[in-house]
Amino acid sequence: MSDMLSIGSSGVNAYQRALATVSNNIANVNTEGYTRQDVSLASNQPRQMGGSYLGTGARFDAVQRQYDAFVESNLRNSNSDLQSQKPLLSYVNRLIDVMGDESIGLTTAMNLFFESARDLASDPASIVSRSTFLRDADGLAARFRQLAGQFDLLDNETRQSVETDVGQINSLTQQLGLLNKQMVKHSSASNQPSELLDQRDRLLRELSGLIAVKTRFEDNGAVLVSVGDTLDQGILVQKTTSRAISVSQSSIDSNKLEFIIDAYGQPETMPGISSGKIGGVMNFRDQVLNPASNSLNDLAEVMAREINAVHREGVDAEGLLGGDLFSFSADKPLQASGMQMMVQDANRVAAAGQFRVIDNPLNSGTAQARVSYETPGFSGPTSLQGDLALAQMPQIGSVTVSTTSSQPFASLGVATAGINNLSLTLHNPTANQSFQVLTRDGRHILGQALTADEQALLIKSGNGMEAGTTYSSANLNASGASTYLEMDIFMGAKAEVGWIQQFNTTTGDLLAPQKTPAVLTGNTFVSSSAGIAAGALTLNGKPLPALAGPLTLSSVVNWLNTETATTGITASESAGRLVLSRPSNNTTDDIRLGMGSNGTPADLSRLGFDTRIAIQGVAKDDLLIFVTDRSGAASNATVSGQFTGTEGSMKKTLRASPLQVTFISDTQYKIVDTTTDTVVAERSLQANVNSTTPALTYRGLQLEFSTAPRAGDVFTIDGNKDGIGNNETMLRLVALEDEAIMPGGLTMTEAYIERVNQVGSVARQAAIAEQALSVVYQQAQEARDGISGVSLDEEASALVRFQQAYQANAKVMQTAMALFDAILQVR
Repeated sequence: MSDMLSIGSSGVNAYQRALATVSNNIANVNTEGYTRQDVSLASNQPRQMGGSYLGTGARFDAVQRQYDAFVESNLRNSNSDLQSQKPLLSYVNRLIDVMGDESIGLTTAMNLFFESARDLASDPASIVSRSTFLRDADGLAARFRQLAGQFDLLDNETRQSVETDVGQINSLTQQLGLLNKQMVKHSSASNQPSELLDQRDRLLRELSGLIAVKTRFEDNGAVLVSVGDTLDQGILVQKTTSRAISVSQSSIDSNKLEFIIDAYGQPETMPGISSGKIGGVMNFRDQVLNPASNSLNDLAEVMAREINAVHREGVDAEGLLGGDLFSFSADKPLQASGMQMMVQDANRVAAAGQFRVIDNPLNSGTAQARVSYETPGFSGPTSLQGDLALAQMPQIGSVTVSTTSSQPFASLGVATAGINNLSLTLHNPTANQSFQVLTRDGRHILGQALTADEQALLIKSGNGMEAGTTYSSANLNASGASTYLEMDIFMGAKAEVGWIQQFNTTTGDLLAPQKTPAVLTGNTFVSSSAGIAAGALTLNGKPLPALAGPLTLSSVVNWLNTETATTGITASESAGRLVLSRPSNNTTDDIRLGMGSNGTPADLSRLGFDTRIAIQGVAKDDLLIFVTDRSGAASNATVSGQFTGTEGSMKKTLRASPLQVTFISDTQYKIVDTTTDTVVAERSLQANVNSTTPALTYRGLQLEFSTAPRAGDVFTIDGNKDGIGNNETMLRLVALEDEAIMPGGLTMTEAYIERVNQVGSVARQAAIAEQALSVVYQQAQEARDGISGVSLDEEASALVRFQQAYQANAKVMQTAMALFDAILQVR
């Protein structure tokens, strides 16, 4: 009986524990992270009875977690991938809403700005149109700032989200470290409490939702957690130790975030985070937000630069050159968030071009002219040659050039309009060497009249001449008001009034400098047998008579003193040199020993002087300078030079002096500088290469005619001083809307729309990826639930089964007791 009782008792005890386990499963059916538990029963050790073994009942062996490491790992990985798409999709959709919104996006503001520019171009004199243009320009700058502000909000929000999530990661890794510490009590995971292992797996799943992790489990169930490329890198949890992650702004790029593990212990840089919630936020920042923000800054920079470039070239309603329309605040240079409008006065809007053309109302033809300016490009030199281009005071430049029999000239380059106080000296010239100075339109200013053969060599585009240039010597070697454009330009030997610095003899203080009379001193005089022809030389514009050879220093001094009585200039000799000087009371006039029409530098050289080109003040046109040699033999020439600087440009020079274009015939015209009444060009009308209408160009000015002009027609070009005579600037600004000035050959509007489309493309891809990864995660969750999840149906079935087994074992015990009582009652 005792055997039956013990067997029944063992069964009751075993199934009591089985019922408790099933009850626990049912109670935790909705507990997050709970893993279903099964009871393991085993039979007791059998007892030998005679030649056989009889069973002794059942016993409770263990409670087993229904756990699959591979399925759990797959669930964590799919969770990381899915969680990375959710914030990416959410933030990208918000960014699209911002960029595409009419009240915040740029497209509407840019359209309004260019529409206002078109309206102003049609009526540059309208103060209403100017005010509207300023309003929309300010609205465009404000829209850049607003959009940049929205980007900053997203930047701050995502930065705070990452910092918060990093804090959660650190909390989870600390908890995992504590769990590992508790697991040290047992050497095998099977001996660990199931709830402890469930808590470990739940923490790992939460961690995987924030960042993708790699794991390795010890025999006792403790976990090693890594976020590196391998398990040996980026370790966050190892045994009982956890390492914290810190996040900071990158020192290289302020828009990027850096992650450091154990920043205050043994710092380790984390690789880029691409999965988990943090990975999704970082992908949004790095792949969407930062590129969008950079493209917005680039667009603001390009737009401000291009618009400012056009606006600076324009003329406002007061006749002044325009300034920058947009700028950036000092603390936010070249950033959309710092973009602001500079012009506040409507009259300061530079709507007009720097030039305008006025048709003479008495023109017999019907041609209407339109003027524009484009920086010209010429063949040949663009500046003085070699070191001469670097000879700004106090530097002195020098070059040596060569001529040959086939090319009896050498270019010294071009003295560009605006060069100031230029001086070029030809040292020790041969009998046939000379300077030649011409304009780009063949106006011969200094030198000797060119023969037809010499014109054919010099007057061509390859030497820097304008197309269609004709030769003229009307202003050759002129002086006074007859010089080209009334420039103070001279070739010969020249001495200016000097200055002597004064000091206070008592205090040593600097005083105003004092003028001294001009003194012209030559090189060491060398006697020669040749004489000087009549008119070969001039002294301050007065032709000098002939002087027969041989020439000695004393004969030259006597000759000059005989002829200079009316000029107030005295000739003398000093240390073997010829000296020309002014009286001490004349501190206003200079001394100019020049060449007549038949003079050469060799004539000056016989008197001990080098030949010098001197431009007093600013050059008013581009001057092409050559050294020629008419000997027919090869020769070298050394030229030194110096200038004080460059003031202005050709464009500024053209604005200063109105030009008049007069058609001598239907095809021949001349251009006259009306300020000095100087003919600066005479040409034939050329067909416009870009259209069927005729056109002409002069130093970058482009004059286009609606129809062919007629003989006698006159057109005046001036600097548009009232700022309303030509809407060229505003038309150029309008044209910017359609110019492909952005990378990829896009217009500004297209570049912005392209960026919006790129963000939209990321949103579509993220939405598709989220749907796909949701299915993968659901499948992983179902796989995990199929193994570790609690099914009420299965538990109810097990509950009934275990209950019946329990009752049956209890019945065995009852039967054993009844049999025992029956034995006791036997008499």
